[in-house]
Amino acid sequence: MMKVVERRAADNKYLHRDFHISMNMLMEYIYRKFGSSALTDYLKQFSREFHAPRNKCLRKENLKCLEKYFQEIYEKEEWPVTIELNGDTLVIYQKACPGITHIKKKGHNPIKDYIETYTTVYETMCEGTPYEYIIEGFDLNTGACTQRFRRRQK
Repeated sequence: MMKVVERRAADNKYLHRDFHISMNMLMEYIYRKFGSSALTDYLKQFSREFHAPRNKCLRKENLKCLEKYFQEIYEKEEWPVTIELNGDTLVIYQKACPGITHIKKKGHNPIKDYIETYTTVYETMCEGTPYEYIIEGFDLNTGACTQRFRRRQK
């Protein structure tokens, strides 16, 4: 007797760790073939499209949407971080980057400009909003850093 099992994509555990490897390879290709400004342009375009909902939320002066977004992402990554929202500042403390960790675990090296997946992407996400993105102490070897979204200084 045959048993029919129905599964949907939503039934599967969310894992996109290999995305980090493919993104790293894409960034390396763009950098080598077209240069660093083309890489920056690509990451800006990516951010404007992918983070459009978060940009819209930030335009309404609301950091809660970012807090929720990052909590969900890091939870899905099964990655320990500390996220603190205090008034007009959201801070993310990470002892390592899940992307860099996975890239290295699979025998690859992160592109030397890997920090741009943070700086360019999140600075672009904040364009036209009352908020800015600042990264502190980024370690290319591990991705350890403090990320800060805060109200722009006038």
